[in-house]
Amino acid sequence: MTAKFISNRSNELFSGSLREQRSRGGTGGKSWGGEFKWSEIISKRTNDSEQKSEKDTREISQDETNDEIEVSIIIPSQNKYPLNLFTLYSLENQTFNTKKMEVIFINDASTDQTEEAIKDYQPPYQFKYIHSTKRLGRARVRNLGIQSARGSIIIFLDAEMITEPEFVANHLDYHQTSPNLIVTGAMSSKALYSCIFPEFSDQIMNKLKDRAKKNQKIYERLQDCIFPLESSYPLIEKDDIVQGTFKEIAYSAYPWFQSITSQFNEELEGFMFPWMAFLTGNISMRKELITQAGMFDEEFFHYGYEDWELGYRLYKMGAKYIVSNKITTYHQEHPVGEGKWKEAVGNFGLFTIKHHDVDVLILALELARMTDLLMMNNVLKEYKLLLETNPEQFQHFSEKFITILETIILLLEVDIRHFNILGAAGFSSKDRKRLKKDRKQIEALKSYPNLTNFLSMVINS
Repeated sequence: MTAKFISNRSNELFSGSLREQRSRGGTGGKSWGGEFKWSEIISKRTNDSEQKSEKDTREISQDETNDEIEVSIIIPSQNKYPLNLFTLYSLENQTFNTKKMEVIFINDASTDQTEEAIKDYQPPYQFKYIHSTKRLGRARVRNLGIQSARGSIIIFLDAEMITEPEFVANHLDYHQTSPNLIVTGAMSSKALYSCIFPEFSDQIMNKLKDRAKKNQKIYERLQDCIFPLESSYPLIEKDDIVQGTFKEIAYSAYPWFQSITSQFNEELEGFMFPWMAFLTGNISMRKELITQAGMFDEEFFHYGYEDWELGYRLYKMGAKYIVSNKITTYHQEHPVGEGKWKEAVGNFGLFTIKHHDVDVLILALELARMTDLLMMNNVLKEYKLLLETNPEQFQHFSEKFITILETIILLLEVDIRHFNILGAAGFSSKDRKRLKKDRKQIEALKSYPNLTNFLSMVINS
């Protein structure tokens, strides 16, 4: 379907108020109800980025060998000690020739023990340590890694991801035949508690104890732990990674990922959002491909959507996605700050400004908990099919549909619950009647059940 039939006509409130504030640097003071203002956050990101300078960044590299580097593994880290050490240890045991791989570890202004632990680290692979004393942000820190990379294949790996011995080799194998392939193993990730943190709740501790009982030595370490804790307490050691015994306390997690992998094949055929597979916890691609796309957008300073935004750009460039179960990683669970939700909503707003397409706007349905992922997928699929087969009849409907999505996005800043969506969108009584008529016509076609149900939900909100 061409863009002609998917209207990107902006809601006046959306385009006028939000973009006007952005151009004024967020000084207009206008918001849609919360304390979290997209425009102010965007302005702050830009100002913070401009204040960074090269003197805030220090790089330490091992003596570079004459071996040709084929793979560059980029690991950003901010306050992930000692989880980041376990990740680095796991990369020492690769079946791939470690002389042909480099690890670029970027310490993004950590205040924990990372600097002390890493400065004398001497692994068997080429190791480049970059330390920024001022926070670079999630996008810029990865761009710094890309710019420093010598390998033709880049793997992004989160600092708290433990890998298996075949991790690098299996990533590399996928890239032997296609230059525009993006391979993710993040959707098959498992989880484990490698450390106890003071912030862990009683519920988490009970789950942790149950998992620790799977391995006698790890359980004994848990029993030796003295509470209350003032800092993190490791439950595993390097030998557990070398011998693979850490996997005994790992478990399947992340049902959101499983909802995708259980419904779609490795190539994500039938999935309307293949670019969601761009998850920087465990993903690989050719360096040439990501540089052609312009790398990460550095306006995404805080948490969330900087990966999907780049993934979406790559998808529109023609990149193909593969979801692999051959490159499993193990996510070391850790506390997550309460402010992450607000940061993610702010970055989602930025995402929709940069890509005001129905494919991106519709993500608000799941964020607002109006649909689950699979229903959202079907709503988009049916919407596009409707406009492909009936472009003239439903052109007006498509414009109103975009307005509804924009309103749901705006309401996210106020509250996750969505009431009276049509009222918030400024629908007149005439507009409401027209929408109800459209819904009945769509229902009569008997090919769009998910789209019809969503429209009923909006009308009755």
